[in-house]
Amino acid sequence: MNSSVTDIKLAEPFNLAGKKVWVAGASGMVGGATVRRLASEDCDILTPAHSELDLINQAAVKQWLAANQPDVVVIAAATVGGILANSTRPAEFIYNNIAIESNIIHAAHQHNVEKLLFLGSACIYPREAAQPMAEEALLTGPLEPTNEWYAIAKIAGIKLCEAYRQQYGCDYISAQPNNLYGPGDNFDLEGGHVIPALMHKAHLAKINSDKTMPIWGSGKVYREFLHVDDCADALVHLIKHYSGAIHVNMGTGEEVTIKELAQLIAKVVGFEGELEFDTSKPDGSPRKLLDPARMQALGWTSTTSLEAGLATTYQWFLENTA
Repeated sequence: MNSSVTDIKLAEPFNLAGKKVWVAGASGMVGGATVRRLASEDCDILTPAHSELDLINQAAVKQWLAANQPDVVVIAAATVGGILANSTRPAEFIYNNIAIESNIIHAAHQHNVEKLLFLGSACIYPREAAQPMAEEALLTGPLEPTNEWYAIAKIAGIKLCEAYRQQYGCDYISAQPNNLYGPGDNFDLEGGHVIPALMHKAHLAKINSDKTMPIWGSGKVYREFLHVDDCADALVHLIKHYSGAIHVNMGTGEEVTIKELAQLIAKVVGFEGELEFDTSKPDGSPRKLLDPARMQALGWTSTTSLEAGLATTYQWFLENTA
């Protein structure tokens, strides 16, 4: 790390007790986990539904903030998806996400929000970034083409937080988790990320007694996965203990190949057939491992193993989606 964590770690924790905390995107996987985690913080949690507040509507966001006056804002709302969704809906991914974050961040400044946390993504880093990826790697090289629209929007959100901190002294921070999974995920076969899509596919293959299961790509690329409840715990930890311009990585520091992940998912689901890798489909970045040193120096590490997390995620899928 190029800058000292001791320069950006709060001497006294930010006290959430009695605060009004708006979780934007509370109906999503990360937002829902954040709401669950905040339940033990003695704060008033605000969770307006999309039917009550359209985050892409600037006037509506300003009006809602003026009426509700939150003390803390967590921006977990976003238009998200896997490689296929990013490739086929680029305009939605860049416009929706820039609109959401810019509307909320600007209105938060106008209404004197004490603290704001913006949730980024590990895809902000260059495709060929040195591994593990440190925060300083941002904007040092070309992005991964299969998700550059989403990545550019997320980079814009990080820079918005930096700019409002620099110009107005706002205590706005950003956090970058790696690939998230868990209860509340999107298990759509085409629009979902790799874990929920593979889990759904393995489930269907099992109940249909299929002998094989097709998987996009070579299976040789590496990925790091963070359980959403660990992510939510990290977000609350950052709100309490961190105030700095640089974004902070949140990860496990461990990685697996997509082949190893698929084998683990098949084991958890109970699919006993063969895995077939379609090398005509894109792999995405060769590796995406975050350097967790800053987060660890702030006193936080993940606690959920990948296999245990996959097991609870599959149980949630069976109870809520299958």
